[in-house]
Amino acid sequence: MAEPTREIDPENIRALHAALVANRMTLDQLLWQAPVISLTAQAFLLTLAFSNGAEPFYAKIAGILSALIGLLSWQLFLRHAYLEVCASKKLEEFELEHFGLSVHQRPTNTGIGFDRWRSRPFWAFGLFVVSLAGFLPFFR
Repeated sequence: MAEPTREIDPENIRALHAALVANRMTLDQLLWQAPVISLTAQAFLLTLAFSNGAEPFYAKIAGILSALIGLLSWQLFLRHAYLEVCASKKLEEFELEHFGLSVHQRPTNTGIGFDRWRSRPFWAFGLFVVSLAGFLPFFR
């Protein structure tokens, strides 16, 4: 049995659009909070690991914790990036379907220099490399 088609209330469309916009903005905020918090924690742990007079055992523990936090943050960053892209696509599709245009379309790479490059792959690579610094106390 086919579902009857019904007219969608414009108020419901506006409310759903607002919810999709809020979801996308939240994911974007989460995306960039993970690296900041992680780098702060790693800086603290690496300071402990490389401080003068640090016992080798505790320096290695601090390094392992730093690497672990970094790798977990790296995975979280990649996950939030994926979810934010999905939310942006969903929002764009919704706007195109209901409004005929979208203000949330992803920009095309039309720049001439560094502005053409997406920052997320660089941040993901950087988070991974900084995570590996946690293993340096093993080579002290």
